[in-house]
Amino acid sequence: MKYHCLCLSPAIDASVTLPEAPRGVGEVFKDVLAVENVGGKGLNVARWLALRGATVSCGGFLGEENARPFEDELRRYGIRDCFTRVPGATRRNEMITWPGGSFKVNQPAFPGLREEALGLDLDELESGDVVILSGSLPKDFPANCYARIIAACHARDITTVLDASGAALAAGFAARPDVIKPNADECEALVGFVPKMPADFRQVTRLLKEKVSYPIISDGARGCWFDETFVPAPSVSVVDTTAAGDTLLAEWCFSRDPVRAVAAGSAACKMPGSQPPPLSL
Repeated sequence: MKYHCLCLSPAIDASVTLPEAPRGVGEVFKDVLAVENVGGKGLNVARWLALRGATVSCGGFLGEENARPFEDELRRYGIRDCFTRVPGATRRNEMITWPGGSFKVNQPAFPGLREEALGLDLDELESGDVVILSGSLPKDFPANCYARIIAACHARDITTVLDASGAALAAGFAARPDVIKPNADECEALVGFVPKMPADFRQVTRLLKEKVSYPIISDGARGCWFDETFVPAPSVSVVDTTAAGDTLLAEWCFSRDPVRAVAAGSAACKMPGSQPPPLSL
């Protein structure tokens, strides 16, 4: 089995940790911890799969102006580089955290880029391979981009996993991916309400299964639902949640073990930015 991760909106993820909560406008912090690494949901998934020993490729777009750190990261983890280089720079996102709080600033990816630039080639994929579609679409891409890729994969008997949001999630869901991973809030766009109680999550799972084989519904720090089965998350000291869901999904794709998946996602919360946790965590 081979995995191909599509990362159309990669990013340089910066994590800045403040010593205390901001108290007012214009406050200046000098004693901060700053960490920067490359990421993007599809790349985060690919990185964990590679750490687990899987055969992985990753494609999408990279800005020519700052492609080098992404290229270095792909080589470091042995991930096959299938990215298309485009003019300009890959975006930069920032997570600001302090004891008891956080906020994140996400920039739009590749404004002005059109879908025709993608040039996705499925010819090298084989029946039984897995295509993982993760993250947001570039700003000017049509919402049904993932849906069309899912349909093309189905025609080749290639398994599809979708982790998106908004209109891209809704359109992709309609194309019947094999696996889908919304969070609780994202379920509203798919089934009309946000699950709160266990009975709600089971009902949402049954509704999602009308179109997908296996729903995974993340419920934040509480844990995650895997096809009506809830796995609670262990208590951890959270440093940054940037790649937690991506790591959870990657581990599930690799091992098909919900408990291992939640453990991996929780371990990722202990790492700054999108840096993957050690396998020993």
